[in-house]
Amino acid sequence: MAKKSKLNFDTEVPKIVIGNKEAHGDSYYRLKDNVIYYSDNGKNKVFQIESSISGEGKSTVVINLAVALARSNKKVCVVDLDFRRPKIHRAFNIPNFEGIAEYMLGDCSKEALIKKTEYGVDVINRGKAAQNTSIIFTSDKFKALINELKEEYDMILLDCPPVLLVSDYIHISKLSDTVLFVVSCGVTHRAQLVEAIDLLKRNEVNI
Repeated sequence: MAKKSKLNFDTEVPKIVIGNKEAHGDSYYRLKDNVIYYSDNGKNKVFQIESSISGEGKSTVVINLAVALARSNKKVCVVDLDFRRPKIHRAFNIPNFEGIAEYMLGDCSKEALIKKTEYGVDVINRGKAAQNTSIIFTSDKFKALINELKEEYDMILLDCPPVLLVSDYIHISKLSDTVLFVVSCGVTHRAQLVEAIDLLKRNEVNI
């Protein structure tokens, strides 16, 4: 396996820059337009956001893309599936309880699971930690939840752990329409990128 980058921004809180007059905010609007085009009038709704390693800005892309979509009158739900380093709740300033883990155990309702934010984006946080995530991602209850979200939202963005860190992408990809792959200039090594893309393609993931 390729070496991981020494740079690590796992402790940083992803920043919402849409509407803050920052230059790179426009990039998210361009990305938003491409995602809407790819959605093909609602045929593709579930976007799995991946990266090779930690610290590439994947969660930042997720939250800003979600806000840009919401500002374009799209009903959006962001689901934090990174059980090892959840960040979405911190970005939207919501408490990290009554999340996916509690829902799967039957400890919270679907109504409590989905949190509203001031940005017009709905969020499903991770909740408490879970050891064996493959059990969650392959369960009928999780599949049913994703299918229900597809009925209720225009876009579902899944913030997933890096490909080279864990193999969760294999199970999640069975429920997503496509993978949006994030690469960070100056952080991701070519060998890491090649390895991650190869792993995704072996599992017939649509990148």
